[in-house]
Amino acid sequence: MIRNLLLSICLLFPVMTSAQIETSFMFNGQNAEVLRGEKKVTQVTQVPVEFPSTCTRQIPYEVRVCRDVTRYRQSCSWVPASERCWNDTDRICRPVIRTRHECSSGPSRRVCQQQPTRRICTDRPARQICQTRPDGRRVCTDVRPGEHCTEVGGGMSCHDVPGERICRNVSYTDQECDNVTRRRCETVPGRNECSQIPYSENVCGMETQYRSESYACTETRIENRTSEKTIKSEVNVQILTNGLVEEFPMSVLVKETTPALTAFVMEAKLLKEPQVFVVLKKKEVKVAASTEKEIVLKGSLVLEVMDARMLPISFPTAVASASLEAGTQKLIVVMEGAMSAQGSVDLQITHNSLLTKLKTIAEAKTEYPNAKAELGQVENKAALSIDLKGLIQNEPQKKNMRMKIKLGSKLMLQGEIMNAKKPDTEKQYEGIFVELK
Repeated sequence: MIRNLLLSICLLFPVMTSAQIETSFMFNGQNAEVLRGEKKVTQVTQVPVEFPSTCTRQIPYEVRVCRDVTRYRQSCSWVPASERCWNDTDRICRPVIRTRHECSSGPSRRVCQQQPTRRICTDRPARQICQTRPDGRRVCTDVRPGEHCTEVGGGMSCHDVPGERICRNVSYTDQECDNVTRRRCETVPGRNECSQIPYSENVCGMETQYRSESYACTETRIENRTSEKTIKSEVNVQILTNGLVEEFPMSVLVKETTPALTAFVMEAKLLKEPQVFVVLKKKEVKVAASTEKEIVLKGSLVLEVMDARMLPISFPTAVASASLEAGTQKLIVVMEGAMSAQGSVDLQITHNSLLTKLKTIAEAKTEYPNAKAELGQVENKAALSIDLKGLIQNEPQKKNMRMKIKLGSKLMLQGEIMNAKKPDTEKQYEGIFVELK
């Protein structure tokens, strides 16, 4: 019965053709538009219907049944005392006095002796010796042949003689170890050993069994019931033009969100990308009346047309100056032109010289206004004061410090921009000189 109830609940949800009503209009400067649409839909509802039938049920009854059951009995026997023996190997070590031969060398000594001299003579042939005088004349002299002798050797010759080698026997204590096997035995006391012996026994008892029984009941079958409904839609469009006129088409779609046609939603989209920005400020649709044959929908759509200058986004035309205060570690960035009151800042200060490579002085990424970044004025110009405490990575330099800064602006709109191309909310400024104060 519970299953049939759940099935009935699930099948009550209708199946229908699509209940979507799409209308469109062309904007060319008007302040209002009324969009009407109508569509007939067919609902097919599956309804459970009860029909007479025959069902079966199981009737319990008791019957005596006998079966062989395996049981166990305990059997015990006395095991007398016995002796258990085994071999144990022990390692036994004892001290042994041994001797070893040790040698050492005595101190070395230096031995010197006088070397005798000897005369070495050679015969030289006749030759001519020439030289150039300061006045440029070359003068040569003939040398007669003869014997030339030279004294070689003599003096003291010394060398080191190693000391005498002395050897002796030295005693020391060592260990000798042997594996000794011993026979060990123990007495195992007598004991009573028991085991479980299986046996079969015929056991009888009453057991519940079931038999089938037929009875009159109802059977649930599904029938389709078809009904037609007319859906009428009326959407009032209000347009805040701000004095702007540009021709572009728009589509408005109203569609169901439930198969029972009790709730609807509205979708609006641009059919062509305009030069102006179209802001969707409000959209809603409600069921104004509902009968078996008709559903009346009332919708409201509010749009605003704006150009880029009307959007709450302001970026400076340029960065006038940037200075870093060494004592407070605050960076003051002065802007040229207007600047959004709320936004984000992402900056990097670097230093570059001819002798060193480019290195990062500080990096910061935050939103403003907050405790780290405040928007104020310096000499009637918009200025950002950014606290760099804890963000400085290298020592600031007097020269060649440059900054790259990217400003972001929050799009504070009461609504959603429908254009596919969104307005720029970021602008970057590079190569800005940073003065150290």
